[in-house]
Amino acid sequence: MILVKFLIIFGAFHCAFAQRYDVCGDAGLKFVYMSAELGWVGIGWAWIRDLGDIRKVNLYLEYESSTEPDPNNLGKLQILNLIPLINPKNEKNYNMVYEFIPPSQKHKTNITKIVWKDVILCDLNVTKPYLVKMHDEYNFYTKEQKLRTEVVNRLTPKPTVEPVQLNSSTEDYDDSEVVGCGRVDTRNIYVPLVLEGQTIERGQWPWLASIYSYSKSKLGFRCGATLISNKLVVTAAHCFFDVFNRRINSDDVLIILGQYNLKRPQDQGSEIVYPESVNIHPTYRKLTKIDSDIAVVVLAERVRFTHYIRPACLWKGPDTKDSIVGKRGHIAGWGRDEHGNFFSELPKQSEIPVVSDETCLRSHEVFVRITSSVTFCAGWRNGTEGPCNGDSGGPFVFKKDGRWTLRGVVSTSLITDGSNTCNLNEYVVLTDVAQFTDWITSFDTDYTY
Repeated sequence: MILVKFLIIFGAFHCAFAQRYDVCGDAGLKFVYMSAELGWVGIGWAWIRDLGDIRKVNLYLEYESSTEPDPNNLGKLQILNLIPLINPKNEKNYNMVYEFIPPSQKHKTNITKIVWKDVILCDLNVTKPYLVKMHDEYNFYTKEQKLRTEVVNRLTPKPTVEPVQLNSSTEDYDDSEVVGCGRVDTRNIYVPLVLEGQTIERGQWPWLASIYSYSKSKLGFRCGATLISNKLVVTAAHCFFDVFNRRINSDDVLIILGQYNLKRPQDQGSEIVYPESVNIHPTYRKLTKIDSDIAVVVLAERVRFTHYIRPACLWKGPDTKDSIVGKRGHIAGWGRDEHGNFFSELPKQSEIPVVSDETCLRSHEVFVRITSSVTFCAGWRNGTEGPCNGDSGGPFVFKKDGRWTLRGVVSTSLITDGSNTCNLNEYVVLTDVAQFTDWITSFDTDYTY
């Protein structure tokens, strides 16, 4: 549909050659009068050689206004096409065509700045009291894009925290400094948190994140994870190795915060983020040592918390395993369901008890090889309830001092005879997060408990 629209607009551009005007100097953006119905539409294009991460192509545009803009009508900015081309020197160049639809046809829109992937195409002085900032993020693989808009009043002091519209209403915005970690927004929850293995409501686990990776340009779900701050995500180390034990490139990894339905990665309220780095614990060895199955993903940008995106607290206090033996913690994820589906469409949760190392080791001889001082075991051994394939990396939390606190990361389990699925008649092994808190927090000097 976008391509058809692009051809129509671009064809009209040539037909209406006389009815056009350039904006923002020589920025490659021209306003073209399309028709009485469509009015003026801005069509822009640009070339760049080094595009970098093509999963996150950023286009930024600013325009000024003498009157306060309507937040529900700030205009529209979108990338219509991004085409890789090889020049005669065998160098890859990218040609981008984009569209800007102004909020009003009554007067000329004064565009003051256009930036594409850190390349400044235009930068003029701002003189009007209001400034509208538009930031379009385009994924070359999925062709999906997300628009953020912001209105700045240059005549009044800038507030400490400003709501940002992210293809959704600012009702989703939340002041993280007030909320803190481990709290659920109960205004959006209509059922109790403990559901005994049932599907959970959206927003019940706002720290639950999903990890995806690309393989031959195809995007696939890999693991669950836990958001613990606006910069850090904790998951299992084995989530970043493929079936051939090859390390997955961090450039091929993305994380979705606030996700609920696996089939709808860009639901309202979810946010796709990318890693600045993926850090696997140095003592982890996938083939020879399952121990220390933990990884920390440092996000490229600090995230804003919302009703559906909030951090869990990181464990603080007694770190001995004896302090949690016999207590029940909660797990959640999109793992294999009772119908045999490898992933469940909606996340489910269970409440399972922690058992002592002695109980775990006595239950099956294999646990001698897959448990250690930095793991603990949990589960019912009832064959039906507990984490399974697809739940790896997900959180195991306790309600501690009124806040949901991360103590474990789902690591591994025994398999059912004759299959490659989890055996819920045996205990599940979790990585003990309390043994790694110093290592985890070392990746964010601003982290506070």
